[in-house]
Amino acid sequence: MTQFQFVMVLLSLIVGLGVTDLLSNVARQLKDRESWKFSWLQSLLVVFVFVALLQQWWESWGLQSIEHWNFGSMLWMLAGPIGLYIAAHLLYPKAAEDVDLETHYFDNSKAFWLIAAAVVVVATLFRPISFGMPLLDFDNLASIVLFGSCMVLGLIKHPLLHKTLAPLLLTALLLDIFVFNPSI
Repeated sequence: MTQFQFVMVLLSLIVGLGVTDLLSNVARQLKDRESWKFSWLQSLLVVFVFVALLQQWWESWGLQSIEHWNFGSMLWMLAGPIGLYIAAHLLYPKAAEDVDLETHYFDNSKAFWLIAAAVVVVATLFRPISFGMPLLDFDNLASIVLFGSCMVLGLIKHPLLHKTLAPLLLTALLLDIFVFNPSI
């Protein structure tokens, strides 16, 4: 087993926990649909976090050529998926009785988006700091816009702003995957 394979096991577990949390809550929401007040914004963010978790796993394949890992690099790499797991957990309340998902989202939006901003920073700086890869990379330039958008959404609770920027961020994430990183 290579060091990369060893590290990927733990990364895959954390991504799997995030995906499991999202899918379990979606299933719970469908099962108890009479108790939930639907929110397209919250549902869109479930898709956003789901895709972001898969993207973290997908793009980690590019690290297979790195032969030597250290504990700090492993922690740095795991910080993004850990942040996304926490963000996934924030999207759903504990109780399922008379839940207004939009109200729940706005009650947690500051924490959600500030964690998302931190994930962007960690994901952007991980390769340059851990392995000396270039920071000024075309793929990383989008991180500036993504970070700024996450900070704005974390600091401003205006519903129209969230309902406008969130779909744009999901679109940007999908474009990043399907245009810049469609294959491994």
